[in-house]
Amino acid sequence: MRVFSIILADDEQQILYGMKKGIEWEKLGFRVAGVAQNGKEALELMEEVHPDLVISDIKMPFMDGLELAKHIHEDYMNTKVILFSGWDDFEYARLAISYGVSEYIMKPINYEEMQNLLMKMHEELDKEYNEKMNRARLEHAYMESLPLLRQQFFTRLVTEKMNKNELQRQIDNLKLEFTDAVYSVVAMKVGRGDEKDVLSELAVKQTIKEALEKIARVYEFGMSDNEIFILGSNKKHDVGRITRTIDEAVVLIERIFQSRISCGISVSREKIEDMPSLYEQALEALDYNLVTVEESYTYYNDIMPVQDVKEDWNTKVENIGKNITHYTEEELKSQVESLLAWLHRRQYSLNEYQVLILEISFSFSRFYKKYQITSDMEFAGTKKMAVKILSLSTGEELDHWLVNYCELIRSLIQKKQIDNNVILAEHARKIVEERFPDPDLSVETVCGKLHVSSSYFSKIFKQETGGTFVNYLTGRRMEEAKKLLLQTDYKSQVIGNMVGYPEPNYFSYVFKKNCGMSPVKYRKQGGDADEG
Repeated sequence: MRVFSIILADDEQQILYGMKKGIEWEKLGFRVAGVAQNGKEALELMEEVHPDLVISDIKMPFMDGLELAKHIHEDYMNTKVILFSGWDDFEYARLAISYGVSEYIMKPINYEEMQNLLMKMHEELDKEYNEKMNRARLEHAYMESLPLLRQQFFTRLVTEKMNKNELQRQIDNLKLEFTDAVYSVVAMKVGRGDEKDVLSELAVKQTIKEALEKIARVYEFGMSDNEIFILGSNKKHDVGRITRTIDEAVVLIERIFQSRISCGISVSREKIEDMPSLYEQALEALDYNLVTVEESYTYYNDIMPVQDVKEDWNTKVENIGKNITHYTEEELKSQVESLLAWLHRRQYSLNEYQVLILEISFSFSRFYKKYQITSDMEFAGTKKMAVKILSLSTGEELDHWLVNYCELIRSLIQKKQIDNNVILAEHARKIVEERFPDPDLSVETVCGKLHVSSSYFSKIFKQETGGTFVNYLTGRRMEEAKKLLLQTDYKSQVIGNMVGYPEPNYFSYVFKKNCGMSPVKYRKQGGDADEG
């Protein structure tokens, strides 16, 4: 049983004593926290113990029970009051009701009646306590979920058209203040480092928020990979103040976190209902800023439409391609960076720039394919290249990609021109494929056909394949022998002859050495060989 605290007040000591000792308070769920002989004492005691219930006589010196009830009603709303009196006066009862008194009883006190009354009061107090606790739990749950609810609201605010009534209802429920005269939106993306530090990224976002809070009311939330700041102010936003604020914060961010940010800034609007269009402006400005590395922000009104004429980058690409094998690494990097700087001056959005870099990469790949060079790099092949380029999210990353791609082409072509190792090894493989059944096929016969020395050939073949020519030839013959053993009824000696071993015993010896068992056993076990 829940225990509630009580203060007893009466100027008659005997009655106080009788009430304190004559009622089994604990059994009824109460604890006498204090007694007083007048209303003033009771009120002073109230400040200390904050009781759940006060039982008081009306007639007392210094401050009577009615005045005490009035103070309790005004200052201690959660405390209930029971008054008793020796006078059956309607005016007393009327005043008691107006002061929020729960019960009004007459003297002499009937202790059985008092006990029943206390049981009733305990039930009421218990019910109110449970309701209060439920409200507190709900309030706590609501406050805990408030950040998420605000995030959801902000997402709707910038992506949907909401009617004015619903908008105001949401603002009130979420304890937000949108009473500003004008609004702007800043969209920000934190640059990717070599090792993305979540804590550092959070610190960067907080740095920008604190900087913007010096000039406006700021609401911050995340959307995809971007951080969005809604700026509210009582006067029209001066874009110069916003950009200066961002510039100052950028200096701090670069110095402390070695990180780069990109921002897109919308224009100002007076109506909160215009937030979706402001958000789109900020995103578009951010999209343009992601291409350039010179500035940390782009203002929407500064975006100039891209010229509707075909840019003459083809000539520049053609010139680089023709001389690519003659450039040093630094010279090539300088030429490509010059091309990129020229492109930056044309003001492309991120999506436009991605497509442009993809087209330029395809143009460079023509020089790559001209030499019939193959590569297992991530950007070998049209599909892989497109997927990679479209996954890059800043102009800096795209620039870095193109520089690296051109350097790869240069190094592969130069290697191709320096030696023909790959071609040599490939020709040897083709000869093996065509003539492996010939028992006279050897290093010497292959070298005679390719017009190279056996020592040079052996070195290059091992370098390109990882093994000797003899082992490669034997492996190919064993591969064919195993296939014939499993797929045909030819005798072992016939198969040996078919793969270049006319001597049956020698075929059996080579097969067992390479496959771990004889040809006959291999056939019986269905090919379950322990190859060596």
